Amino acid sequence: MKSKIAIVLIAFVGGIAGAFTYQKLSNPNTITEVIREVPANFQQANYESTDRYESAPAALPVDFRLAAEKSVSSVVYIKNIQRSRRSMSFMEYFYGGRGGSQSGVAIGSGSGVIYSEDGYIITNHHVIEGADAIEVQHEKRTYKAKLVGTDPSMDIAVLKIEANDLPAIDIAPSRDVKVGDWVLAVGNPFNLTSTVTAGIVSAIGSDSKAIRENFPIKLYIQTDAAINPGNSGGALVNTEGELVGINTSIISRTGSYAGYGFAVPSDVVEKIVEDLKKYKVVQKAYTGAEVIEIDEKVAQEERLKDLDGVLIQSIRRNGAADKAGLESGDVIRKIGNQRITSKSSFEEVINSMSPGDDITVQYERNKRLYETDLTLENILGNTDILSSDNSLDEDDIYFSGYLGAEFRALTESERESLRLRYGVKVSKIDKEKGFFRKLDDIEEGDIIVAVNRKYANNPEALANYIEQYYGRIYFEIVDKNGRQRTETYRFSR
Repeated sequence: MKSKIAIVLIAFVGGIAGAFTYQKLSNPNTITEVIREVPANFQQANYESTDRYESAPAALPVDFRLAAEKSVSSVVYIKNIQRSRRSMSFMEYFYGGRGGSQSGVAIGSGSGVIYSEDGYIITNHHVIEGADAIEVQHEKRTYKAKLVGTDPSMDIAVLKIEANDLPAIDIAPSRDVKVGDWVLAVGNPFNLTSTVTAGIVSAIGSDSKAIRENFPIKLYIQTDAAINPGNSGGALVNTEGELVGINTSIISRTGSYAGYGFAVPSDVVEKIVEDLKKYKVVQKAYTGAEVIEIDEKVAQEERLKDLDGVLIQSIRRNGAADKAGLESGDVIRKIGNQRITSKSSFEEVINSMSPGDDITVQYERNKRLYETDLTLENILGNTDILSSDNSLDEDDIYFSGYLGAEFRALTESERESLRLRYGVKVSKIDKEKGFFRKLDDIEEGDIIVAVNRKYANNPEALANYIEQYYGRIYFEIVDKNGRQRTETYRFSR
């Protein structure tokens, strides 16, 4: 019996020894290797090697701790409180309800960034939209916030809380941000202490059609740092912890992070904040020229040597560009010292300025470079400071090349002074071309209240209706002095 056990043990040990020997002989260099991919722009560690095939020590990644420590204390939690009312059901009324309606409270939330020590806070327009009350929470303290103003077109809002000595964030010029730069998205969603995600800048102000259809803001920094809904209004910072953008949105079918995060550049944000603090409305600047991106097709048609700059497609008559001597077909290459490489870089420069600012424009015409001085104007075509009751958005103005006329919505002050609920102003008429120059009885400054007894309130819709109409047409008009009249025409094809 003992001899059988001994034989089994010897066989077992021998089998293990044989398997070990076979493994060593058949795979002499088997190594478990962990590979960490190091981005090219990481700073490489110094080392010396006499063998060029010798592997280098692992490179140290960018240290995000400083940036996180500097920025998290400047990011706050924002609560949007909306009081809703709903009708009570019969059963609720029967079993003790008070009847009529019942109040409820809906609460939304997001993040914000401390702009100044005395309590100005930046967040997104959509974070506080529709709020009956706004609260800001910072380091376990809760403050009631007052809405200073918003810019819905750029999704920026400014709040004010009564506090002092707050840790205002440092701000860096967004014009220095490049694709490939490391950034952190810092937020305070759902009243967590903070959330920090890292990524790189993957695009700046792309005009991709797919992106523009989902994301209406023209100027942005795109990043792959995770920006989820609760992080909206938070800070996008560089590796020094300085603000380079305000996180605003993602492109996602589910509303959760999917690889595309967006932030409004800090240069534009600063301009918006200062205008809202001072004027309660953003003083947007315009060149009086419509420009387009230069792609391969445009470059070929216009016989341009490269794709840099923007092409002037049309000029507003008597506008800033017209007065500066610019023409349709010119290519804008530089504004001041800033090189213009795309439509987004052109818009970022202009959107950081104000009406009345003087700029030097370098442009190309017939393959030669020229310079001209241009004074930026407001949306109404002058350099006045606009208030909230006489300001308009870009969508409120429409130029029809076929009609040769520019139409714009009425400002709040115009509605009040003329006691009008509806109306579209004929702000410009091209005297050299276009259909409207043939309508002698309609002048610049006239307000079209209705066409064929249909109220006019949208400039583009009005222009499209007139362009496509034929037959007898009735214009109900109010002139700039408030006098009413009706003009009748017959349009034929």
